[in-house]
Amino acid sequence: MTTEASTEPRDEGKGNDNRVQWWSGASLRLHGTLLLGVAICSVGAWIEWTRALSGHTVAWGYSFEWPIFAVMGTYMWWKLLHADLPTTPRNPTQRSERSTFRRRQVQPAGEDVGLVAWQEYLARLHAADPPGGPPADPVRGQVHD
Repeated sequence: MTTEASTEPRDEGKGNDNRVQWWSGASLRLHGTLLLGVAICSVGAWIEWTRALSGHTVAWGYSFEWPIFAVMGTYMWWKLLHADLPTTPRNPTQRSERSTFRRRQVQPAGEDVGLVAWQEYLARLHAADPPGGPPADPVRGQVHD
């Protein structure tokens, strides 16, 4: 008995894995972190803005820096929420060149002369000074500092 794969598009409402789980535990932790971060950045921007208006010239830079931090945090929040989504297209007939790419298996053509020289160099170093600390003094049996 053979089974053929269905070529009909899936129902968008059932079993769709291409959606963000907004209320899962991990997502709620991300939301809380975002809210806390944006609140801290807002307070920091407000404090630096009031300092800048009162005459602290360096505070002008900081007053614009805090909102940039909030925007960066929002961007990272968005990227982390969508990080686990599958990257395959919804319609199986639409394939990109990226999905058809296969990594080529590279076979060495011969022995790499540079690699052999490097391995011999490392073997000489390990023979002269083995790993694990300085060698003991053969006369006194003490370790040199």
